[in-house]
Amino acid sequence: MTTPLRMPATVATKKGAGFLTEKAAERTVVLTNHGKPTAIVMSPEHFDELERSLRHAADRLVQGVTDLVAERSEFSRVDEVRERLHARR
Repeated sequence: MTTPLRMPATVATKKGAGFLTEKAAERTVVLTNHGKPTAIVMSPEHFDELERSLRHAADRLVQGVTDLVAERSEFSRVDEVRERLHARR
């Protein structure tokens, strides 16, 4: 992965949108204001890739939690539960 290009927002404004989109096609551009990041510009392909990665990570997290809950859960048949409840009376 290429290191993002840091660029002051004022420079990006002076150079124009065409320059900025050209740079963003090559690598992610971090626009700064007084040295602090204020915006990110990236290609649509890179954005789509990040979204897919995030969805995949979220799916894996949900599956992991689901598996953990299933491992620690105890399932009983209704008649077994009834028997236990009646035995406590």
